[in-house]
Amino acid sequence: MNGSFNEENLSPEEEKRMLIEDDLDLLREDLVGELQAINQYQEHIESLGSEEAAATLEHIIEEEKEHVAELVKLIQSLDPVQADKFREVS
Repeated sequence: MNGSFNEENLSPEEEKRMLIEDDLDLLREDLVGELQAINQYQEHIESLGSEEAAATLEHIIEEEKEHVAELVKLIQSLDPVQADKFREVS
């Protein structure tokens, strides 16, 4: 045995778990992006002189927060440990 990782030797359960972990990595990156967008829009609102522009960005922030909630829910459905942690702090 050469110590290298060989995906061909994975059981179906291990392969499924790896795919879920890959999905979770992507979803967590998406979650970070949504949170960063919220922060950026908020910073822009504080700098804008236009009330119309600020109101539009406030609406966009609300949509981004909905995306955050959807991603968190999806992550919880794929990661039971994460779901337990959310229940512990609720």
